[in-house]
Amino acid sequence: MDIYYAIFSPDDDGWSVRFPDALSVNTCGETVEKSLEMAVDALSAIMVLGRKGREYEAPRPYVEIRKEAKQGELIFPVLPSEKAMDEYRPKKRINVMIPVDLLERVNEYVKTQEGLDRSRFICGAVERVLG
Repeated sequence: MDIYYAIFSPDDDGWSVRFPDALSVNTCGETVEKSLEMAVDALSAIMVLGRKGREYEAPRPYVEIRKEAKQGELIFPVLPSEKAMDEYRPKKRINVMIPVDLLERVNEYVKTQEGLDRSRFICGAVERVLG
């Protein structure tokens, strides 16, 4: 996955973030840490929902981005998050027939796994089979 460089600018409310190679992505946060978290989320969203050449371009090297930063601004590498990208990926509800005993086994399993539900379990199983 590509690394994009974000420019962090101090402002009255915290830090504003912009991506020179993804001009439609702007975010902010009260602290640098929160701004970085928001930047990962915003970049992840544009990677799923945006179009290359329109909402974002291929990332340029750090030395090129550094030329665009002003005095007092910080530059950090930002990598899109697979987890966040999955949340932004469009989904479609379908009806699936599954034997009751198999569904009970799935229900019992997902109860023991934090952050897992039936839909995520089934999607994970399908991805493993399809590669």
